[in-house]
Amino acid sequence: MNTFLRYISIFYSRILELYPRNFRDEFAEEMKIVFRDSAHEAGDEGFLPLIILCLRELGGLSINILREFLHELERKETKMIANEKVEPKGGTSYWDALIGMLPFALFGIASMISKSRLPFHMAYPDLAFYAIILVGLLVGLAKGFPRWAYSYLGWSLVFAWWWSNMGTYGLKIFGFQINYWSWQIWLPLLAAFGIALLWTRSLHPFRQLIRGIWQNWTYLSLMIYAFVGFVLLIYDENHHPYLLVFMAASTLVICMTVWVFLQSASSWKRVIVLIAGFVVTLVLSNISYATWDSAAYYGLPPSPPQPWYTALNGVIGWTILYSGIMFWPLLIGLVRRVVNSRGKPGMA
Repeated sequence: MNTFLRYISIFYSRILELYPRNFRDEFAEEMKIVFRDSAHEAGDEGFLPLIILCLRELGGLSINILREFLHELERKETKMIANEKVEPKGGTSYWDALIGMLPFALFGIASMISKSRLPFHMAYPDLAFYAIILVGLLVGLAKGFPRWAYSYLGWSLVFAWWWSNMGTYGLKIFGFQINYWSWQIWLPLLAAFGIALLWTRSLHPFRQLIRGIWQNWTYLSLMIYAFVGFVLLIYDENHHPYLLVFMAASTLVICMTVWVFLQSASSWKRVIVLIAGFVVTLVLSNISYATWDSAAYYGLPPSPPQPWYTALNGVIGWTILYSGIMFWPLLIGLVRRVVNSRGKPGMA
């Protein structure tokens, strides 16, 4: 029996090594002594009580080891959060706002270039834009994903979605001709994420990305606004004689909207300025589409005149739709704050 008890004690000691080091250093010796004394007492009563004791201890150890590892992970995460640089709740700096505004300006410029008759493939400005925002996204990931980086992430996703069904007949890149894009356009974006992982050697940038949205859901509104900017700046099938003027004005309005958003400290003001910028740009777009003779351009009979309130109804309808799209992240954040405040002691 003594030999059996000695082997059981050795086996128990080996199992204790599965605990996290901090727990093992503090409690392992005491647990060994308690188990050895309990095993000797059970052995004095017989072999069956000793077996029951061993089974009970093994079952409890498996649960306790898992629980201690979870506690260890929580402690490390808490320590990491405490050591991280948390972005201030106020607006960003002048340069950060400028960096966050840049993708919107670049897409407006790329769209204007694509409307010009220049002697190169019209896909090159768009692809150059994609390359620049991917570099910006990579830098943002490396810097712990500050607020302006959500602008680059939003545009990266919008562009990859847009080009997933893009035909570029005659386009050559490094000697390779690409006539049609599908999943290939997502590879550079995935490569940017992969490089960020290798660069930082951690998941810290991705945790910061998610944590930023969780702490302030208007960052998600900024990402959504990248799609709004795409829709309002592309001016598809518009052949207005002053088209570039309208495109430049729309680009300027959207850029100033993002500028104010990034420098605003109020969540409500951020979303309201996004909606205001959307309305102004939508009005410019409607004026552009309404003031050129599309029928004459395509050699069609003139269209019947439309009452002025038809265009106004369109502006109101689209504004209500996009307001809902851009406001719902703010509402989620508001509900979260209300729930948290009710759960705190002393709060009504």
